[in-house]
Amino acid sequence: MRHSIKRIAQQFIVSHYPESDIVWIGGSAVYGNLTTESDIDLIIIDETETPRLECYHFLGWKIEAFIYTALSLEFEFQTARYRGMPTIIKMCAEGLLIEDKQGDGREFQREAKILYEQGPQLWNEDKINEARYQITDLLSDFRSSEDFEESLFILNKLIDTLTELILRADGKWVGVGKWVARNLKSYDIDMCDKLVKYTKKYMITKDKTELISFIQSTLDNYGGELFVGYKEFFL
Repeated sequence: MRHSIKRIAQQFIVSHYPESDIVWIGGSAVYGNLTTESDIDLIIIDETETPRLECYHFLGWKIEAFIYTALSLEFEFQTARYRGMPTIIKMCAEGLLIEDKQGDGREFQREAKILYEQGPQLWNEDKINEARYQITDLLSDFRSSEDFEESLFILNKLIDTLTELILRADGKWVGVGKWVARNLKSYDIDMCDKLVKYTKKYMITKDKTELISFIQSTLDNYGGELFVGYKEFFL
């Protein structure tokens, strides 16, 4: 990590959150892959603040401050396991601890590492069937759509839902944006490459045949398309 990032983060904390107990730097700054669009991600535990995400410009940098109390961070850890989104868990597990007034930061980091290695809650049959139904519905719309613009938006949701099924059915983390691709590639590089290959072909030729066949064959691993007999009870 560039030492200047650590200094900027420390200056920001002194200026904006002087009562904070624990602070981590996470994200691109830790992994060493900063770009011109990168921001500095900070996870802050401050018992005097209301838990929230707040964004800043500070000394020429964009800063995303994820602010928690100790209790709300524990709740976030459990919520993340349910949703399958490890953003905060991963940042706490792999982040650079730059402030730890009471000595609790390392314990939070140890817990985060354990939870990240455990992965999210495994999907049960009901959740798998819900995804199968959604993919079936989206696939039907994609097959029948003759409007290319509409098809692109259908396909976007279709790929997201299919990827979520693949990962969550095997107890793997999902993500948003670039992390969807990274997590699928890490899980099964061959499957990821084929999905990209057939999607590219569709984008160029507008021929859906191979892409639809790939999605169907992938869905078959989880029981195939599901419509008749599917039930979803409302609260």
